[in-house]
Amino acid sequence: MQKGQKSVRGGIEDFLCPFTDMRITQGSNSNYSHKGIMANDVAGKIAGTKYPYYAPCTCKALKKYSATGQVMWQSTSKVRFSNGRIDYATFMTAHDNSMDVKISQVVPQGNQLGNMGNKGFSNMTGVHCHIEVSQSADTSWIKNQYGNYHFNNEYDLDDCYFVNNTNILNGMGGNWKTTDKVPVTNPQPQGADQKLYKGSKVKFDGIFKVDILKSPLSSNLFGCCALTGCSFNDYQKEKVKPFHWLPTGPFTECDSNGNATSDQRLIGGSSYVKNNNIYNVEDIDIKSNSAKLIVDGRVVWVFSKYLYEVSDR
Repeated sequence: MQKGQKSVRGGIEDFLCPFTDMRITQGSNSNYSHKGIMANDVAGKIAGTKYPYYAPCTCKALKKYSATGQVMWQSTSKVRFSNGRIDYATFMTAHDNSMDVKISQVVPQGNQLGNMGNKGFSNMTGVHCHIEVSQSADTSWIKNQYGNYHFNNEYDLDDCYFVNNTNILNGMGGNWKTTDKVPVTNPQPQGADQKLYKGSKVKFDGIFKVDILKSPLSSNLFGCCALTGCSFNDYQKEKVKPFHWLPTGPFTECDSNGNATSDQRLIGGSSYVKNNNIYNVEDIDIKSNSAKLIVDGRVVWVFSKYLYEVSDR
């Protein structure tokens, strides 16, 4: 993509390749720091040059790791990926020597996101941007058997971004697509514009970690840090509000990919759950971007980004 480039079709941003020139120096599932993960290292046209890269979608900075010039970003709304999937994009960029990002900073699509660099580990392959993408709102950052960190639900990058106006110098044989190869076939249905308001009909959007079960277990409540923004420590010390505990009843245990499990016995810290029920938004808090729901007769407040508006027809 070029600086300032935008692409929105059917009301949904296309997830664009953040690089004007893309020369992959280390591909996914290769050796060393990429073994078992879907990350790419991308350099520009001239080796050693710290080229800028741009926001592939409108995104917010969630976390940063200054020692490695690393930032975790997430799209502010669902985006369209080059494999046709529509979901949130959670992605990591790394090695920016000049990183000056502030947490919760929002960068519009096409604005500069950072610069290629060499900040961090000594075994890096020169000046580049390390990038990996999860097609979900899950921000879990886990270590694999080879000692490399990665996202849940991460995809190869040729399944993630469109390469409109990107000069591919070395694409490692990827099946790179432009937006014309993925036509818009699923515009938002009427009554589901994804702008939540009081009275919206919504579903939970994603697979969620059961971080802790409330004591006593007979309360049938659990805490989820992602859904509420509460810390595990606050849950453990009972410093959270009653509306930050969720009832277990409507949630179905599953694995991290959403496949149902057999025993349905939740374990704090290791179980995952999903919820396919439709709920009515009782209220909205714009400041915290949260919505009030009645779940199994209980008032809960959760982040709106984990809810998906559905048509009420």
